[in-house]
Amino acid sequence: MKSWLQIGQVSKATGLTNRALRMYEKIGLLEPKTIGNNGYRYYSEEQVKTAISIKRFKGLGFSLNEIKSLLVIDSMMDTLKITSIMQNRLNKVKELQQDLADQEKQLKKIIIALKRKPKELNPLERRYIMGQFNNVSVVVTGTKDLGLTAQMISKNLSPEGPTVEIFHWNEFFKIPDKKPHIIVLPEKNLQEDKVKDIQPDIVVIKNISAYCSEQEKNYLKLFSAAGPHMTTVFNADDKSSVKLAANNIIQKGRIFYFSKRLELVDQIKKIGGVTLTGNEIKIFGFNLTKETLSFLLEKSSSPNGDGPLIASLAAVLDVGLNKNMLKLPKT
Repeated sequence: MKSWLQIGQVSKATGLTNRALRMYEKIGLLEPKTIGNNGYRYYSEEQVKTAISIKRFKGLGFSLNEIKSLLVIDSMMDTLKITSIMQNRLNKVKELQQDLADQEKQLKKIIIALKRKPKELNPLERRYIMGQFNNVSVVVTGTKDLGLTAQMISKNLSPEGPTVEIFHWNEFFKIPDKKPHIIVLPEKNLQEDKVKDIQPDIVVIKNISAYCSEQEKNYLKLFSAAGPHMTTVFNADDKSSVKLAANNIIQKGRIFYFSKRLELVDQIKKIGGVTLTGNEIKIFGFNLTKETLSFLLEKSSSPNGDGPLIASLAAVLDVGLNKNMLKLPKT
């Protein structure tokens, strides 16, 4: 045992941490030669070489299971098999390089487009940007049913995973770093300076108390910092909201509407959004496609739940959700 090395010495010789070496022992990847009565782990010089090989293979991107197979092949000196495995890894690296090169070209085009400040991004550019936001931030603002709307959006965004966290704005509010999240922002708080730092991906405006230049200025704080990739959802049944939607800055981004008025269905079909007439919900522009999605509720939902329901569906129109994941209440 005098020529054997303790775990700390192996760690120093290989650059692997004690924790990593213990994990490799646990999964049977690299077990110590022996464990003394004192509980110390002892490794041979040959095992140090194996540990270095593990580190090298891991650096090349192989999984631990793949490394197990590689070590067996390596011990048998099967050069042909090792060459074949390395060639497959090289092919994957080349594929990744091509994907990254394609992404680089796309990003450069979008950055140039953004710097030119066009009236609006084209659908493919907008879809690409939104595709980078698997975890989006959503702001729900206005004067009514904000909390209920946020709860419904949370259910839409987390059908198979953890519940998306909802934050309510207050005077001590700290903008969350981690996405996804939803911020409930009452209209009265829009005047606060910190609002411009939110940079949301989606803003849902449920309703506006009254339209005026000062109120418009407050709402624009949400848009000026975020840029034209942002999606805004407006209540088409609220005249003040529709007037705000005509603002040139907001028009540069994606806009969807939601409504319970039958006479607006054809118009929203052209623009994109969600309608509810009777017990039929229609969704136009889901994932920026021309497909119309229709759902029948078992019976008409309660008046308090109508607005938040269709607003929550409009909020997730272009975040890349699978249409089968939409959760409609059984009312």
